[in-house]
Amino acid sequence: MRRLLIKLWKEQDGMIISSEVILVGTILVLGSIAGLSSLQYAVAGELTDAANAVHSRGTDHHNGNTYKLSNSRPRPEIAGRRGR
Repeated sequence: MRRLLIKLWKEQDGMIISSEVILVGTILVLGSIAGLSSLQYAVAGELTDAANAVHSRGTDHHNGNTYKLSNSRPRPEIAGRRGR
């Protein structure tokens, strides 16, 4: 493997091809970074939406800046009357 790398390093015939490979590789890496960055923002947004949905589902009422969870259990209705 080492001999092959030394041979490729000393060979001048593939100079144009190797520079093209480096250029294409650089473009792919930069594109990957941009794509992963936008993916990170999308995933963070979806997780925020899911957290807000779970939070709003678990809250009973709003008191100023604090939310309190409901500790009462639902009661069945009897003869059209609502449980209190």
